[in-house]
Amino acid sequence: MPGQFAEGEFDAVYREWYPRLLARASMVCGAQRALASDAVQEAFIQCWRRMNDPASAPVLNWGSWLATTVLHEAINLRGRHSGTTSLDGVDRPARGPDLAELMDVKEGFLRVCAAVAELPVSQREVMALSYLAGLSTADIADMLRIEPSTVRKHRSNARRRLEPLAVELRQLGLLDGEGGKQR
Repeated sequence: MPGQFAEGEFDAVYREWYPRLLARASMVCGAQRALASDAVQEAFIQCWRRMNDPASAPVLNWGSWLATTVLHEAINLRGRHSGTTSLDGVDRPARGPDLAELMDVKEGFLRVCAAVAELPVSQREVMALSYLAGLSTADIADMLRIEPSTVRKHRSNARRRLEPLAVELRQLGLLDGEGGKQR
């Protein structure tokens, strides 16, 4: 029966990648958390379809594939929903999120954004491609037309400059050791 094997694989991929992908999509969508969630769900729908399509090429690294797909979806959704929407007539949940927790996340997010904005362009590009898109050192070097050693140097320098924010970066799923693998 098609999909039986993929279901177990899909569940494992979903459990492993959902939190990190949501953090990455949230970086693109900002305060529009629903858009970030929609981008992640759409990426997992595409993942499920790909796993169950015998004609599609095999995916060697679902993490990188999903990270790239989520970024594309988040950018597309953000572009389509850039306007504001009236909340008149919208039912609000009886219990809202914990405001103190939201403020902690927001403050950490803003600190990370400010620190990343202070990085030189070359370091920002490498960090985004490593930790947001999940690309390998070789892929980044090809994309930016630089040597792999230069990619590693930029990533190392950026990580050193961002070290004071390591806790916030890990909470946002941006510094978890997955990005920038040498594959």
